[in-house]
Amino acid sequence: VKGMTLPAASFVEKLDEAGIGGAAAASDPISLVQSIDGPFVQKTGGKGANAAAAAGQTAACEFIGNLGRASSVANTALLADMQQFGGVNTEGCSELEGPTGTAYILQFEDNDNAIVLVGGANQDWPGLASLLGGNEGSGLRAAIGRSSAVMLQREVPDHVNVAVAQCAAALGKDVFMDVGGTDSPLDPALLPYLGVVAPNESELTFITGVETKGPDGKPELQRVRAAVAALKDSCRAAGNPSVEVLVTFGGEGSLHFSAGWDGAGEAAADGALPLECRMGSFVLGTADGRPVDTTGA
Repeated sequence: VKGMTLPAASFVEKLDEAGIGGAAAASDPISLVQSIDGPFVQKTGGKGANAAAAAGQTAACEFIGNLGRASSVANTALLADMQQFGGVNTEGCSELEGPTGTAYILQFEDNDNAIVLVGGANQDWPGLASLLGGNEGSGLRAAIGRSSAVMLQREVPDHVNVAVAQCAAALGKDVFMDVGGTDSPLDPALLPYLGVVAPNESELTFITGVETKGPDGKPELQRVRAAVAALKDSCRAAGNPSVEVLVTFGGEGSLHFSAGWDGAGEAAADGALPLECRMGSFVLGTADGRPVDTTGA
């Protein structure tokens, strides 16, 4: 599970494959995850909130999602922090009965991690038709109309992302897909609308079925390229030949494959093929204090 972001059920399956947990545990994966001793430090936030706060320091940003009323005090603090650090508009957030979704971050000695997700309020959304044309989706559609681009997260049901992507594409807005949040393939209904797909190397395997790591467990460039080619082929078959792919490698930076990349051409001195761009990791603390580190790390 190292380096993976998994729903509770998939995490328990991995434990069972390794002979840990037992068959009884697999019948109630959420209870098993919630029984992990830790020790844990509880913080309110998440990658979607972090991304919104970071984006808000560059341009106007709206954050839309559902929070659970069980953590109402923490919810209020989170939304206030997002407004303070990124000027994020959170008027599109709703508070529903029950818990907020929770991510258990399991840290390894080398500072890599595994993330286990337990769904909460963000699993409760109107149906596709209501989001696309009903009163319940009017606020969401209005926010998309005001945007220049939308970023999708996968901690919501697939049909929510499909609705947002369809609406955004119809209005000429760019669609950025953050692949983290589940180990399932991308919904085929999303593929025609995606402008940029951003997985890490494990998530790239989840959505393509192509292994990106070598025998030593580390990503290998040729394997990553093969997986990117498979993803681009799937999007092309869905009528989307110009998707870009940004593969992230944690502290090792990232690799961008532009719309026209096809894996062909002569490699440069650093090994990069045409239309590939390697990017290093960056430190949040800059001379002018921006962007602000909102992760609490």
